[in-house]
Order: sequence, then structure tokens, then C-alpha cells
Amino acid sequence: MASKPPGLKIYRELLDSEMVQKLREQCRDLPPPPHNPLFRLFGEFGRNKTTEEVRPWMLEWGDWMVARKMFSVRPNQYRVCNWIGDLSAQFKWHIDSKRHGEEILIVSLTNGRKIGFRPPGRPDKTWVLELAAGDAYRMRGAARWNWDHRVMPCGKNRSGGESFVLASKRL
Repeated sequence: MASKPPGLKIYRELLDSEMVQKLREQCRDLPPPPHNPLFRLFGEFGRNKTTEEVRPWMLEWGDWMVARKMFSVRPNQYRVCNWIGDLSAQFKWHIDSKRHGEEILIVSLTNGRKIGFRPPGRPDKTWVLELAAGDAYRMRGAARWNWDHRVMPCGKNRSGGESFVLASKRL
């Protein structure tokens, strides 16, 4: 078993159950996804990436994170993710793209989410982060650029669960 990757910070119970419910409702009230059923992009991801218009409530959550010193500036990238059923198994091991900024904060909206991390050159070693609804984690440095990671398909429906992702990337 690998150890926790450098550059990974975990925030247990960042959101209380009322806040999680509000955020889940906001995510679920969005119109049907126009592109990918696994995740939806809102904001500034670069000219070669199709995105949707940022909703006012996303900016409010971004400001909430800035007020808590999670970001120094309001995030300009937001993702609503629902890793459902067999589709979550399609989310392969990867290293993040630089187009998502230097750091990224992921808020779990469901219980039982698992995120796997593998150190460079050691695909046989996996460190697994288990998350409850309201937990969050921030990745920067080696956790994003050197360690492979993925949403682990788990549970009876092999679902990776729901999440809300914030990042700040100045384009």
C-alpha cells in the first residue's frame, strides 16, 4: 500500500449536511447535460474546451471558499460530476491537465466515494481516500502532476458518486 501523496490536503466535514443538501439540489436542478453525462464544465477552460455558462450559485460557492482561505481568488472553473454506474469505470488513471490551474478542490456530495492514488512508476501500489458527503480534498503539486489518480468505481452500482469541483486558472 502506498502512502498519502504529497500535495494532497483533506478537509473532513467541510460542508455540513444542510450545505451538502443545498449544493446537491443546485447541481441536480441544472438542465440535462448537453455533452458528457459524467461531468459538466462551467467557466474558463480555454478556447478548445466546450463549457457551459457559470451559474450565480457557483460563484457564491467560490466566494464561500475564498472567505475560508481555500482559494486566494474566486475560482473561475467549476465542474459538476456524477460518476454513475458502469460509466464511472471508464474514468481511467490519469495525471491532471495544466488547463485546470495549479490547485483543485473537490467536494464530495455523496457518501462512500473513493479516490485512488498511485505513486510514479508504482502501479502496484495504491493509496485510497474514502470520502463522506461534505468532505473535500485539495490537490496541488505532486498529487496532481506526478501521481496517477482516479475516481474508484465502488458500491453495488459501481458508482463513484457525485462531486462539485472548483479550480482557479487565469487564462
